[in-house]
Amino acid sequence: MDNAGWRPMPPGGGGGGGIGAAVDDGSWRVRVQPKSRERILNKIVETLQRHLPVSSREGLQELNKIALRIEGNIYTAATSLADYIGKIRLTMLKMETESQSSIPYALPSNAVGNSCEDSGKGKILKTPPSMASINNRLRPKKRARLPPSSQNETRNPVDCISQLPNDIIFRIFSFLTTKDAIKTSVLSKRWRSTWTANQYMSFSLPLDSSCNLKSFVAFVNSVLLSCTAIKVKRFLFNAPCLAFMQSSLDTWLQFAIMHNVEEVSITPHYWRYNIYSLPQILFHCTTLESLCVSQCCFSVIGTVNWCSLKILRIEYAELNDEGMVTVLSGSPVLEFLELKSCRGIEHIMVESKSLRELVIDSHEFRPVQGLMLKIWAPHLLKLRLLGNSQGGAFSLDEVSSLIEAELNFDMESFALDKVKAHGDLVKGLLKRLHHVMKLVMGSWCLQIEFNAEGVGFRNSAGKEFWNSAKWRICQCLMHLKHVEIVDRGANLLLWEPTLSLLKFLLQNALRLDKIVINSTNSELSDAIDPWLLLEVARILLSFPKCSPSAKVILRYPSQGCPSNRVRES
Repeated sequence: MDNAGWRPMPPGGGGGGGIGAAVDDGSWRVRVQPKSRERILNKIVETLQRHLPVSSREGLQELNKIALRIEGNIYTAATSLADYIGKIRLTMLKMETESQSSIPYALPSNAVGNSCEDSGKGKILKTPPSMASINNRLRPKKRARLPPSSQNETRNPVDCISQLPNDIIFRIFSFLTTKDAIKTSVLSKRWRSTWTANQYMSFSLPLDSSCNLKSFVAFVNSVLLSCTAIKVKRFLFNAPCLAFMQSSLDTWLQFAIMHNVEEVSITPHYWRYNIYSLPQILFHCTTLESLCVSQCCFSVIGTVNWCSLKILRIEYAELNDEGMVTVLSGSPVLEFLELKSCRGIEHIMVESKSLRELVIDSHEFRPVQGLMLKIWAPHLLKLRLLGNSQGGAFSLDEVSSLIEAELNFDMESFALDKVKAHGDLVKGLLKRLHHVMKLVMGSWCLQIEFNAEGVGFRNSAGKEFWNSAKWRICQCLMHLKHVEIVDRGANLLLWEPTLSLLKFLLQNALRLDKIVINSTNSELSDAIDPWLLLEVARILLSFPKCSPSAKVILRYPSQGCPSNRVRES
């Protein structure tokens, strides 16, 4: 609130007796100026009148009495100036929030008004809504007055919220959805229009929301027409996208692109199969630095000009090799690429020296398109193979610059019907990773266990696999410094492959500094017996070490405690 002193000044700051000064001793009440209390009282009256509109003289008098009781009770109960201001602030925000929450998608004071040509059809407004209508507030006809006082009234109160720089306000907006950013207009007169210059736009609507989709479209349209920002730094859309909304989404993206958007995230939800196709104008956004698209048709026609793009995430999309080559060639400064639950590609070829990290998560193989995903990235520094990859395998053709790798994926049992195939896949990947300094391995890459023809059987070949003659080549381990094992089992039998690997590493890795066994994210973490981990630690301590500085760290969940336990061996 302007001139209302909603936040106290730090002790000793601000010069003393105004309402913005922090006085926490018993004399704080005598330092509060009557004019300051009067302003706060009038703000309470204004808020009450917005929620309880009255026009008669008797009604206004009753509101004044209510405001006097609210302020008087808080003034009497407060233990310090900071406590008094905080309780007033919370009371005001509670009244405003409860009022606005009854209208999920409405701008303050009927900002949409009648300027929408047809909000029921989700059309863009012809003219921007009047800011006067957005800022319209009912004013009380009669102001409440406090009894006169002889206290010093020469010092002006300090309104810290209204004095915040725009950069800080916009930083606060960056953590809020657009709907919540608009709600901040109740905090101060200055903030009533500040949201229109917000450079961070975030529109979300859960699938189970009671809000009408046409009202949601009209809300987004009105926000964009009210926007006074020259540049849009971020545009996020996470909401249902039916057929009638797709043209509106095209228009919203075009608005963001015309305002030099830097970050775009599109996550449409569908009630029926109707995939949203990204507009071609998006592929020529030269200011784009970060792009995340999920459940969209990623169809590339012609060239791509993403000369500023550094981060690219594609989820649940149908891709092809030619399209990926076009995207990568049109992204010369791309540093991070993630493909999650994508299908249709057989080769990932990256010649750029700028790409530092590649993440393949839950890749979907199709027999008609090949059962092998080949990766060729000679300048790549970090590779992560994650998730449940169905029906195929990975081949690392050229990754000679890698310094960090993570093999934490699962394969469907029908994709590999022989134990030898399992071992060959893991061995083939590790051969290409012999030069990495950090290696993370998941449970599937450690276990030698398969099901054949529906009959379960176990092949206890883990020890023989890791200790075979082919793997006693110290050159393959010369650079390895950090090893992490994730997602271990709940009994000692499931630990056997891991213990075999750890023994092999401790005996042969010359530069090994740390081995981390991370069970905190395991689906079986609640069933892990602490005594089992103690037995694992005892076994690890019995292994000889080639590197004197090598240590083994056990990370496991603590029962009944939210923090994780760490044990070093």
